[in-house]
Amino acid sequence: MLREFWNFIKSFKKRFVLYCFVVLSGSIFGSFPSLLVKLCALSVFVVSSVFFLPIAVSQFASAIKQLTMHKSGIQVSIPLEIANLANKAGVTIKELRIVKANIAYVIGKSLVLGIELVDKLDRNELLAVVAHELGHIKRRHLLIKIAFLILFWIILMLSWSSFSSPIFLNETVTQIILTVVLNIMEFAFLLVVFIPINWLIEFDADKFAAKLVGKEHIKSALLKIVDADEVEEPSETHPSVAERVNRIDKL
Repeated sequence: MLREFWNFIKSFKKRFVLYCFVVLSGSIFGSFPSLLVKLCALSVFVVSSVFFLPIAVSQFASAIKQLTMHKSGIQVSIPLEIANLANKAGVTIKELRIVKANIAYVIGKSLVLGIELVDKLDRNELLAVVAHELGHIKRRHLLIKIAFLILFWIILMLSWSSFSSPIFLNETVTQIILTVVLNIMEFAFLLVVFIPINWLIEFDADKFAAKLVGKEHIKSALLKIVDADEVEEPSETHPSVAERVNRIDKL
């Protein structure tokens, strides 16, 4: 059972379909007046949520871990090559931290590199990865995400403010059920609508890196970062490496 569930959550397409089931069944439950339709939709919502919640918790925990990982990292002096690259990109990097992971990201003006990633890449490939991260800062991708988050949150509040539910036992229980449904739906909805935004942002950072250090270096870096069986597999935050390489080739 656990192995089947693991195989299920490893597939982005299956996770995406699951997210859509959660959002659609919850929306039907809250908006359709027919009691029979509401009960059927609620049944589908409960079943899909049983599979969705462990994935959602995992996604949330992963995001929190990434946000806090740099604090336990080792701060090192910024190499001259990275400093020069940042200057060339017109970006200020205040610190560089090394963590035990196969990862690279920026948080504020801090650059975080995973030692596993550093060990995999040669000099030019590592600079290409750094250029990609600098692109996130230069292109203000964090602000773009925040702006879209606010926009989607307003849409959610306006769209789902009129949701209704049949009375279960009493009004208090009904309100709790409706609140739980709405909260789960909101998280699933945000996961779905942010997928194209996240992907476009990654494509934009790849384009920035390709122009800064050259297409071949960012392409070879991407292909080394992931395992061979993961090249075609996208995620909620990143398009597949195969698609990213294909887009870089077309630049």
